[in-house]
Amino acid sequence: MKSYFDIALKRIISEELRGNNPVPDILGFLHLKHLFKPDFSTEVESLLKKYENETSTPESLLRIDVPKANFTIRPMARPSVKDWLIYEALIEYLSKEILKKNEICKKSFSILNFKTPDSRKTNAWLEFDDSSRKFYKDGYKYCVTADLTGYYENINLEELRKRIINYLGNDKNKEKLVKVLFTLLRKWSDERISGYGLAQGPPASSFLADIFLDYVDRQMEKYEGYFRYMDDIRIFCKREIDAKVALKELIIALRNIKLNVNAKKTAILKDKEIEEKLFDPHKSLLNMIDMIMKSGDKDLIEKMVIPPLLKLFEDTFSDDQFEKTHLNFSLYRLSILHNSGFGFDTRNIIEIIKNNFISKPHHTGLFCDFLSMFPKDREIVKFLLSFLRSEDNIYEWQELKVLQTLLKFDVEMDRLDNDFFIRSAQDSNKHYCVRAFYFLLSGKYGNNRDRELIVDSYRRLSETYIKMAVILAVQELGSAARNDFYSWVKRHENNEDINKFIDYVKSLQKPIYYLTTERPKIETYEKYERPFYEYD
Repeated sequence: MKSYFDIALKRIISEELRGNNPVPDILGFLHLKHLFKPDFSTEVESLLKKYENETSTPESLLRIDVPKANFTIRPMARPSVKDWLIYEALIEYLSKEILKKNEICKKSFSILNFKTPDSRKTNAWLEFDDSSRKFYKDGYKYCVTADLTGYYENINLEELRKRIINYLGNDKNKEKLVKVLFTLLRKWSDERISGYGLAQGPPASSFLADIFLDYVDRQMEKYEGYFRYMDDIRIFCKREIDAKVALKELIIALRNIKLNVNAKKTAILKDKEIEEKLFDPHKSLLNMIDMIMKSGDKDLIEKMVIPPLLKLFEDTFSDDQFEKTHLNFSLYRLSILHNSGFGFDTRNIIEIIKNNFISKPHHTGLFCDFLSMFPKDREIVKFLLSFLRSEDNIYEWQELKVLQTLLKFDVEMDRLDNDFFIRSAQDSNKHYCVRAFYFLLSGKYGNNRDRELIVDSYRRLSETYIKMAVILAVQELGSAARNDFYSWVKRHENNEDINKFIDYVKSLQKPIYYLTTERPKIETYEKYERPFYEYD
């Protein structure tokens, strides 16, 4: 399994770099190879054996609620580091076996993300969209559009287990791996609704959720215009009665595996409704912008890319049907162009972000990524601190993103700011991930008095996540006091991961408090995957 663990680690780090990890690691997982060196794979394989032999149990999920566009919240989670590596490595192996041995229904476009090693070469969602447009153009003027209620949360694990085993055939060795996989899944589901649900966040869960719907795809593939991308289902028909029958059969097929359509997001669209609600009217413009940016032609970029990108960004906040797509597309590319030295009015962009920060909490990751491009801008820092202190700061995930961003700034903090950081870090009513990053801020921007208060807080902490943040937060404490603290932790903690993390922090040549990443430029535009910063 060694190579699969290596692939799993790269995928986990990639999710962190793209902003897709709902509960970020203190240092973006980049320290893991140092923690487990030179027996990284050996150590994790040992844990795999313990789960297989039932001499050890998985750890609890790290959970956080993420705001949605309508101010509701979505439960997101990720496993502990070692469990996540096992989870991803198992699915990396089992998915290849399943897709190699079975003719998976071609009506699922999202499964292409797992069939194709490099998803950038096969943008599965674009193929899903192109096929939809083709059928509409060919005279299929009625479309069933359906979304599922609690897709991840309502997946029946026993039903999923039977299907996975059926796909793999009578192979006892693979069945052992399936047993380990469902040891993880059942432990995590027991923390919510026993026997149901996948952790929403890890890529491995996306594969399992996708393959679970292969049964529905098989039932519905008789409809030529049936397509699916995860739980986004479309059925194009030429007659309204055919659309009604297709919707009825879809509901029954889903019911057979204990899933249901979301009535509010399910409809039969007709003629122009399809164009208005399914097809992005700016698609040709977005394609042109991408083509010019890939060319690297600076004159064309100045004249034909920057003006429409700025307008697309500004118009996004005016009741845009495709707000998520247009905001991600425009702001990400504007950040690339700014990083590449192109000139345009960034102050206006920053003001628009500020004006929408509270009303669009689900876009916080994208907003903060852009704001962090100005690490010496004290006005941005004041705005973010003001938000943290305000009554509008109600979503832990949004607060977490703001704290991560503040760590990237290079400005002096006022005494009141540092007092606020340490007071918030010590607030046991706050989410443990949020507290961890307040400790890091206090350690980075505070003085040794603040760091001594951080040390004093350690004995009252229980979560490993916060403890590791404290260990990192006091790295600039006077060497004698710091080494005394680290020695005390090693004597009293029966936690090998914490002890190894201390050794890693002590080995650093200079203090670090957050994951540093290379920002893409126009010269490396095609090299980078587009980040999404929010969850479907």
